[in-house]
Amino acid sequence: MKKKIMSVAMVALMTASLTACGGSAKEETTAPATEAEKATEAEQSEATEAGSESADTADLGNFEGQELRVSTFSFNAELLQKNVYDPFEKATGCKLIVEGGKNAERVTKIKETPDNYDVVVIGDSFVADLMDQGLIDTIDSTKLTNLDGLYDVAKAPFGEEYGPAYTFNRLGIVYDKSTCPIEIKSWADLWNPELEGSIAIPDITTTTGPLFYYSVAEMENLTPGEDDDAIFAKMEELKPNVMKTYTSANDTITMLNQGEISVAVLLDYSYTSAKSASEDYVWVDPSEGSYSGFNTINIIKGTKNKELAEAFVNFYISKEVQEAEALDGVDAPVRKDVELTEEQAANFTYGEEMINSLQIPDWAVINENKADWTNRWNELFSVQ
Repeated sequence: MKKKIMSVAMVALMTASLTACGGSAKEETTAPATEAEKATEAEQSEATEAGSESADTADLGNFEGQELRVSTFSFNAELLQKNVYDPFEKATGCKLIVEGGKNAERVTKIKETPDNYDVVVIGDSFVADLMDQGLIDTIDSTKLTNLDGLYDVAKAPFGEEYGPAYTFNRLGIVYDKSTCPIEIKSWADLWNPELEGSIAIPDITTTTGPLFYYSVAEMENLTPGEDDDAIFAKMEELKPNVMKTYTSANDTITMLNQGEISVAVLLDYSYTSAKSASEDYVWVDPSEGSYSGFNTINIIKGTKNKELAEAFVNFYISKEVQEAEALDGVDAPVRKDVELTEEQAANFTYGEEMINSLQIPDWAVINENKADWTNRWNELFSVQ
């Protein structure tokens, strides 16, 4: 089988022991504590909590009066405010200036005015593009005290001098079983003539687009960058079934909710948002396998606030943030010490077994061929 897949090898096993949190309950045989004793215990507890909070703040540093400009995704803004921005500002005394938007638009802005940004939170292919343009700065990994808690594959996906991945995702299929005429189990099912005019697929320029391109290539035993004519010929066969090539997952979910489509190719975290609208939505991990992507956090080259930027990166991959984001359904954690129930982890790319089996496309091949693929894609789907 012809493949060009970047394998993900994990060399570190998770330890079997767990560190207990807090003291264990004991049976008391003595008389109830006096009011004075209770007051003393309360004061000690408050002092312990205050000391812990102070220690966390001390680890981040004092950046009173400084500003940090962050380019990030536009979705889940309220939850990010609660889980990331407010706690970081409180702990460091800094002010965050956050600008959200679509990946491609944000990359263009950073290329045009890099001095307007300190940190970028963005998908894998787009940070690779920024690196090619010399716009991503190196990071002193010794400043990232939370780095050791990550799975190895998340620590330095673009090299040890650059920022970590803070979440993984995988591509799959979502369909509405109340309107879809067939049961979907594979990528090949998308070519079923019964699905004419009912599918949404990601545009090649999105984070998800190259993952879908690789998935089609894998299905046909083809190699992106070498067998592009055959891959696009297969895409052309799919065209009658395609209602929309999307650039916004949120807009695609709206189309699904309104019955304009019955099938969508989406990342797992988008399904987490979609399923709240209908119990009829079904997630499919295609039988041929799923390609995965990751989001990273990096520092823009030339920032005048590098120490603060490194503190922000470190905070973003802390257990506190990773756990809060996971419990709110925002991002799958990449820390080994964040434990979720089966229900909490549903549809997340989560856990040692799944992360060990991730299939990652070759982003060097993608960036090398992106202009050609985009032109051919636009010619094929120009009416969408």
